[in-house]
Amino acid sequence: MDAERASFGLDCWQGPTRGMTAAHRHDDLEFNHADVDLEYVIDGRSRVIPAGTVAVFWAARPHQLVGGTDTGTETWLTVPLRQALAWRLPAGFMRRMMAGEVVAVPATPGIGLDERAPRWTGELAAGGLAHRIAGLEIEAFALRLADAADAAAEGVHLDDSALRRDGGAPRAAAAAMAALMSERSAEDLSVGDIAGHVHLHPQYAMSVFRAALGITIGDYLAQCRVAAAQQLLLTTDLAVPDVGFAAGFGSHSQFYDRFRRWCGETPAAYRRRLRAI
Repeated sequence: MDAERASFGLDCWQGPTRGMTAAHRHDDLEFNHADVDLEYVIDGRSRVIPAGTVAVFWAARPHQLVGGTDTGTETWLTVPLRQALAWRLPAGFMRRMMAGEVVAVPATPGIGLDERAPRWTGELAAGGLAHRIAGLEIEAFALRLADAADAAAEGVHLDDSALRRDGGAPRAAAAAMAALMSERSAEDLSVGDIAGHVHLHPQYAMSVFRAALGITIGDYLAQCRVAAAQQLLLTTDLAVPDVGFAAGFGSHSQFYDRFRRWCGETPAAYRRRLRAI
């Protein structure tokens, strides 16, 4: 998958649970299901999604599948944020998405993803009436999942210790650095600050981070800030320049450059497009 693609559109895939080579982001709700446990780093935090669970999160947050083998099968479904907003999914569910939560519920006949995926994949690719039918079924699926998530607010427990426990010292250090950047992205963080958090030399910390997550510290921090800016643009009335500073960008030009790079449009255009729904 392209690490700089703004959105994958309304689409569905099914295949082996191979780990991703790099963290990426895209402006979609991402739904996942697998017949084996999945280990993700999402927004700087390790999350283990249990087998047989359907999980969903706002994929504008940097994320990477870091644990998976060819012995398992995973199903992905992406729904553009614009589409999800147009569907008027329950407000409480959407607030959880915008806040960066990973919501997981047990797969049931009403919200099973894996058995529907092959048909949806073909119908979405076919276009025309078939695409419309698949879209309506996916909308119903998303509504059922959101309703199930609201009915059981606690949802499925997602283990957050596996990366630190099983990945060895380098991956544990990378996870800790990613978590720091997620939590403090609005601050003026330097590579030295981030490396110091895990007691590593900055040069070595950069090497460890890229080896573990396939992306530089600078790009990961920028992705965290872009996600924060998207949230502020949609949930507050802050002026666009103020959004950039609140998200942690040091200048207007840096904010606009990074936002356009990963979202494919200016911050103002993004706000207008999604608030018009």
